Amino acid sequence: MAPFLIEQASAIPGTTPEAAAGVTNFVVQPTPSWYFVHRENGSEEMKWGPVGQAVLAGGAEGYGELTPNDRMYIHNRARPPRIDRRTWRLKLTGDALARPRSFTYDELLAMPHVTLKRTIDCGANCSAFFPKLPPGGADGRWLPVDYTQWHFGAVGAAEWTGVRAKDVLAAAGAESPVDVKFTGLDVIVNRSFPGGTIRYSQVAPADKVLKDDTLLVYGMNGRDLPVDHGYPLRLLLSGWAAVTYVKWLGEIEVSKHRIPPVGLQTRHVLVGPAYAKPVALSVGPVRSAIEHDPEVTLAPGDITLRGRAWSGSGAIDRVDVSVEKLASPGRWVTEMPWRAAKLLSSPEPYMWVRFEVPWPGVKPGQYRVMSRAKDKAGNIQPRPEDVVWNQHGLGYNGHHPLELIVVPDKDMP
Repeated sequence: MAPFLIEQASAIPGTTPEAAAGVTNFVVQPTPSWYFVHRENGSEEMKWGPVGQAVLAGGAEGYGELTPNDRMYIHNRARPPRIDRRTWRLKLTGDALARPRSFTYDELLAMPHVTLKRTIDCGANCSAFFPKLPPGGADGRWLPVDYTQWHFGAVGAAEWTGVRAKDVLAAAGAESPVDVKFTGLDVIVNRSFPGGTIRYSQVAPADKVLKDDTLLVYGMNGRDLPVDHGYPLRLLLSGWAAVTYVKWLGEIEVSKHRIPPVGLQTRHVLVGPAYAKPVALSVGPVRSAIEHDPEVTLAPGDITLRGRAWSGSGAIDRVDVSVEKLASPGRWVTEMPWRAAKLLSSPEPYMWVRFEVPWPGVKPGQYRVMSRAKDKAGNIQPRPEDVVWNQHGLGYNGHHPLELIVVPDKDMP
């Protein structure tokens, strides 16, 4: 697993503690603290404050509908492999192929391409909000501390360009496939697996892989796929948790039989007291977030709360926002009951939608704000206490409160 954070502070803004201590940094691009929260080596979480307002520019310019390439959250389990796309090949194998073959980068570019706007949401997004113990006590099953403790920011949206996976499989003569295994070229050091290293892989059912919106992606927001996001090729399974979106693709195995998952995919399952047997991670839950970083200080008066909501089951249908105020230590009272927010664009399947709600006449105090989204499939964010606990901290989507502080200008230091 990734090493624990090193305590020595870096002298260079945006440099990770690992890099400062001479440890191999799993991230290639700069990740300045203006835009990212460093969780652990390879895990850089998007800050929500800049999403609504550009910090460096000092103005009200937000990200708009899409996340800039250099601001998208990053989750690398190893240093990205060095790949020369002139010699790189995508290898297709398996007993469901009549013509096993490999593809060059240029051959993929020559195929009909598709561009889709999609939100990608890590399956472990919001994992820090899970209770560390399951209901009823520990029973030897603590929430693992070596899983990345993401808050709201392991999510982003982009315009993805690539070829349909089904077209690539058809070019290799796919016949009645059942399962498809995607394997990356990254080499992950993990002593708990035989040999001590593994390559990241995911097995997906063929009926999902053959959908029109399952892509092998080589472009992001009109540019080549960045190195930290899978250059030269990554998988995109629309609506599924981004943990399934294998990066730095090197091989696709297409089988007429079930392929057992291996490596880290064996841990991407829901297990715990509420699960009679492990449940594989697939469709992403409905989630939402307010466009503020935690404990932001605001001035009194009329405030507009803004945020974004998304779902792996389709388009967002409705978002409500509620505000509570700290009345005394440990006692919160309702300041603004659940109120329907205005959706700022027409909701699209698998894309987040921006929303806003007025919060007039705000007085000084400490507040917590919650957003609750509902998608068109009828899924709605539950209360935090109603989220089903699981050992791996996956799929949390309760309407977890975000704390804000309102202080008069005259009291500001």
